[in-house]
Amino acid sequence: MNLPHCEHEQQVIEAWRSGRWAGPWGEEIRKHAADCAVCSEVALVAEALRREYERQQREVRLPSAGLVWWRAQLAARRAAEERAAQPIAWVERTAQVFGALALLGLGWWQWPRILAWWSGSNGPRGSGGAPAGSAEWVRELLGTLGPVLGQWPGYLLLVSVGAFLMLLASAAYVVWREE
Repeated sequence: MNLPHCEHEQQVIEAWRSGRWAGPWGEEIRKHAADCAVCSEVALVAEALRREYERQQREVRLPSAGLVWWRAQLAARRAAEERAAQPIAWVERTAQVFGALALLGLGWWQWPRILAWWSGSNGPRGSGGAPAGSAEWVRELLGTLGPVLGQWPGYLLLVSVGAFLMLLASAAYVVWREE
């Protein structure tokens, strides 16, 4: 089987590649392609390939190198900030848990006194049997806490652990931060 061939086929392809096809220099080759079946098919395929190439060029837009570099720097900075904030967030959560436990323990320990204060009966009384002001009640509460704190070393241990965790978080931040 012999495929049809034209001696001007390569010239049609070169005219499309160079851009002469649409200009005044391509008038002669366009006239030949209009008369020759082989060259008209080559021109048709070349036109379809050119349109596809232009469509792909419109769709694919790469960002500039400066924009890519800026985004990479921004991502690196955000990652460094997150790494530096992790110890601080951990200490905050730990402090919240210890604070909640301390509040619950204090509430459990002083529950009868809290109920008496809410109900207004059998609570701390000022002179003349009237309920004492909140400042006086707090002073009385702290007066009862003083001997308990001195007797039970657990509170001292709890405060020491809290201070150690804060020191540990500060040291971790200094070590892990990035300039």
